[in-house]
Amino acid sequence: MVNLELGGKNWKFVTRDFLLDKLNGLIINDTLKILCEAEITDLNNSDASINVTIPRSKLSLDLGNLFDSTLFYDCVVKVEDTEIQVHRAVLAARSPVFCDIFKGKLEESQTNVVEIEDFRVEVVRKMLEYIYKDEISDIEGMASEMFEIANRYELHRLKAISEQSMCTSLTIENVLERFALSDKYPTERLNKCCEELILRNMERLTKTK
Repeated sequence: MVNLELGGKNWKFVTRDFLLDKLNGLIINDTLKILCEAEITDLNNSDASINVTIPRSKLSLDLGNLFDSTLFYDCVVKVEDTEIQVHRAVLAARSPVFCDIFKGKLEESQTNVVEIEDFRVEVVRKMLEYIYKDEISDIEGMASEMFEIANRYELHRLKAISEQSMCTSLTIENVLERFALSDKYPTERLNKCCEELILRNMERLTKTK
């Protein structure tokens, strides 16, 4: 195979007779010069030349859709007169407390009905949404309750999110309640924020009390 144009890329195969014919000028002084182009591939870095677009994970979105649609639910969380349809496997995977409930021989594991009596429906629903979606918003009005229910079901990230919300929304009206919570469920950050606000407003708090 020879290049028929100097510096070009027009390659074609030729016969042996064509190659040896001196009139074609391929052999000079009984010497045939061959020009080769080589490409070196680094076998130790085989991923370098691979450019595959990897989509972002949709796990939390898919689980959130599962919660919203209630498809294939196998359990009910009952709060007051409201029944919220859920999936045992999801709750058990996310909360050690729910896992123990479903593994045990208590009534809940037999009937697949979990009753929660001392939290409002809105709080329980928000907690369940967090369990499925791993995110939560608009909890300023229920941060204290969310903090308590997160502690009960050992949802540590939700507990931290709720604590952050309480710390950033402290007021004279709620500081004493939240200070008590910081003692009931030991938390250094919330406790410190409450102490600082109390010390700065001791006189006003005394009058309020």
